[in-house]
Amino acid sequence: MFPPETAHYLSLNALETLSFLHFKEARPIVSDNIEILGLDFQNRLGLAAGMDKNADYINSLSYLGFGFLELGTLTPRAQSGNIKPRLFRLRDERSLINNMGFNNKGIEHAVLKIKNSMSKAVIGLSIGKNQETPLEKALEDYLFCLEKAYPVCDYVAVNI
Repeated sequence: MFPPETAHYLSLNALETLSFLHFKEARPIVSDNIEILGLDFQNRLGLAAGMDKNADYINSLSYLGFGFLELGTLTPRAQSGNIKPRLFRLRDERSLINNMGFNNKGIEHAVLKIKNSMSKAVIGLSIGKNQETPLEKALEDYLFCLEKAYPVCDYVAVNI
């Protein structure tokens, strides 16, 4: 069995490979469009932040039929996150403990990826502060990310 973090990226890369083969776009699991604050969601089932930390797999993940994709968590500057291992499998509970530490390529990378995506899904961005940013300056990190994210996504989630 692969380590959890390796399995995470292997699954994303496999999905990316399949999407290049132009497999048929998945139908939404539940087809119940809903409009919320002017946003048209295909359905109420979305993908939470953490799966596509850098907005590198938007088009591929869109094929799966989610009502929305939440990308990130993104910080003002790229950061490597916590020291590995940082994702732990609890076999008996069939769950994971995530101690990744917001590893990401930075908000500007994600903004460019979103601008170049062909996805029609509702796109949310989860934003956070950099690890080295002191708490008294955290607001500056959040505002920087918000200014970058706001023009290119449908909603922003603040990860504190």
